Amino acid sequence: MKTKLVALGGAALIATLPLATSTPASASSACRKGSVCTWSKNDFGGTKATSGLNPSPDCYPWGGKTVSNQTKRNIRVYSDASCSGKRVDIKSGHWGQTKPGATIKSIAVMGS
Repeated sequence: MKTKLVALGGAALIATLPLATSTPASASSACRKGSVCTWSKNDFGGTKATSGLNPSPDCYPWGGKTVSNQTKRNIRVYSDASCSGKRVDIKSGHWGQTKPGATIKSIAVMGS
């Protein structure tokens, strides 16, 4: 199964399906190992933004519609800036995307 992030009433995000048991080839090959990547459109389309290698646990302002987590840590994506609002966890090696109309506004890299 794929991971999906879904919009309810605008940019709010909720999980609708369990996390995938493996990352699709397009997600893992499009984002280098040790990084978090987002794309401005669904299905890995549009402009790609990439974190540095092995980002430290913290909250980062970020935008996008599709996210791939290729770090060794879990991440949490948020519907609002400053790591607030609706959230969805993305495990290490997994990916997710929003439904049309929704946008990821911040990402928290989780501690150990």
